[in-house]
Amino acid sequence: MNPAQPPLPPPENLASQANAWVVRLTSGQATVEDARALREWCATSAAHAEAYRQAAQLWKQTGEVAALAKPLAPPRRRHIALASAVAACIALVVVGWTQLGGLADARAVLADHHTAPGDQQRIELEDGSIIEMDARSRLNVEFSATQRHISLGGGAAVFHVQHDAKRPFVVSAAGGTVTAIGTVFEVREQGAGIKVTCSEGVVAVNQSGARQLLSAGEQLRYGEQGISAQAKVDAEQELAWRQGLLVFKNRPLQELVDELNRYHRGRIVLTSARIAALPVSGVFHLQRPDEALRHIEQTLQLSATELPAGLVLLR
Repeated sequence: MNPAQPPLPPPENLASQANAWVVRLTSGQATVEDARALREWCATSAAHAEAYRQAAQLWKQTGEVAALAKPLAPPRRRHIALASAVAACIALVVVGWTQLGGLADARAVLADHHTAPGDQQRIELEDGSIIEMDARSRLNVEFSATQRHISLGGGAAVFHVQHDAKRPFVVSAAGGTVTAIGTVFEVREQGAGIKVTCSEGVVAVNQSGARQLLSAGEQLRYGEQGISAQAKVDAEQELAWRQGLLVFKNRPLQELVDELNRYHRGRIVLTSARIAALPVSGVFHLQRPDEALRHIEQTLQLSATELPAGLVLLR
């Protein structure tokens, strides 16, 4: 005769525990061990998995569940067959974790759309607009009767916008907005700021009351220093990542490393500001980041030290 299973916590306790998990995972200090513990907690029952799904949805809608959270007791190990709801919960947790064994970013798994390291995704929106997401990117979509709003929380994406004069298409990122005027453009998180590249048409970039128009073949950046002036660029080269390539001409090594880290299963780290500023040129295959590393070592006479969990130090 099988021993009786202990009763499940009442629903209000499940909700509090689920909220506490979301607070932990969005704190910026979550670890891979936290992910494993959450998988076990979700595996306890379908009710646990559903509680976490609802808490994650609430966080996405409000951006704040800390007031709801209570201290979280250590999860108990249970070996129970999972229903489909539990499997969905586990999928939310697994995708997007870094492989460094340290900090993990749960914001990706709570976004409407996200891409894992090395992956790209093409999304067709309800209005016919297309989004091409680069690796390690996340975004949320909100359509209303008066506006089409995309919030880019990290990474990069190219937007092919269907014209609708009654509903502007607005992308917000890092304190600024990019409004399409029937166009194709990219918004890319780079360093501490945002880079906007217009491939077709015109976009309006707004930040802190300042406004710049950007035409096809132009690029600008915005961040703590405000909005830069427009610069002429080769938009096809700038957006070559969609064909699996990076084209660099005398750009800082840090920018190349930032892009390679979207595709490298781990993390490449530069050990000094001097090295980060070194100019680099070349055409690099995104799916072969190790080749790019060898090129960097040889051309810039740097040394790569490989550490556990995919960490590579360049010095």
